[in-house]
Amino acid sequence: MASEDGTGGHGLRRLVMLGPPASGKGPQGKRLAGLLGIPHVSTGALLRTTIEAGDPYGVASLIADGKRVPDDVVEQVLEPALGLEFILDGYPRTAVQAARLDELIRDRPLDRAVELTADKETLVCRMMLRADAEQRTDDSPEVFLRRLEDYLQEEPAIRQHYAGRITSVDASGDPDEVFARMLQALGLEPARV
Repeated sequence: MASEDGTGGHGLRRLVMLGPPASGKGPQGKRLAGLLGIPHVSTGALLRTTIEAGDPYGVASLIADGKRVPDDVVEQVLEPALGLEFILDGYPRTAVQAARLDELIRDRPLDRAVELTADKETLVCRMMLRADAEQRTDDSPEVFLRRLEDYLQEEPAIRQHYAGRITSVDASGDPDEVFARMLQALGLEPARV
């Protein structure tokens, strides 16, 4: 039976969004956060905000080149943003980061990792559309392919880390179809209007 908040009584309150760049982690994470009534936390957005505030951590060039920001810097920016409930996207990207995140939130453990999957052609098309719409420096073809290769190298270890807590969702197709697939995979139903 569904609960009043549309979560089906599953109590999903702390999730991470996993997947390659341009798989839709941000948009789908925001929609899921809205449905569940919990904060969406994007490490990319947090880091871009620090850059706009004068780049105190000196990460602008790393992000522009598609290189990984040092874990300790990400954690300094991320920790104050993580409350009791959240949907996190953009971190972790490695099994080491996943273990560090588990330690960071040990008093409020992660409920689920949602992995969005899509083929390379779909990802490249989305990256091109996003680059045009958002003018992000990390969406040039060279940087995108570097980020994708980095993700694919780390994917097996991070999936192993989250074994038993991971739900994979085909992220190809229309965003509404992907969202419906994700809700079904998580055992959720849309909130009643």
